Amino acid sequence: MARLGRFDYSELEQLSQSVQTALNSNVIDQFIRDFLLEMAYRADRKIKMRTPVDTGDLRRRWVVGEVKKVGDTYMIEISNNLDYASYVENGHRTGKDLTGWVEGRFMAKISMKEIERQLPAYLQRKQAELIEKIFSGWS
Repeated sequence: MARLGRFDYSELEQLSQSVQTALNSNVIDQFIRDFLLEMAYRADRKIKMRTPVDTGDLRRRWVVGEVKKVGDTYMIEISNNLDYASYVENGHRTGKDLTGWVEGRFMAKISMKEIERQLPAYLQRKQAELIEKIFSGWS
């Protein structure tokens, strides 16, 4: 019977150990949190640029919350606590008899749609960085 030779598995074992260490640590969790926070701040910038300015109060009041994990789901909230923010966003009735309509500016809705379109490219780049970080201990 023919002999195939010897194979050194030590580098493969080192790779396996690097991946296992990353999975057992908080590397993946921190990656998700950092990525969501970065995307939220990108969205926040876009929203603020689209927010109409009269006194500037509406634009200043946009806030990015903390990343929260509920079960297997990560969430982050971008909010504005001014009472009229939703009227500017979605539109509202106007006039004495409320028959007029002021169209919404949709600054948050449009900005979030843009972020959703850009998300795959950002995620792919960040995943490549994560993989490089995980495998950097392997050589």
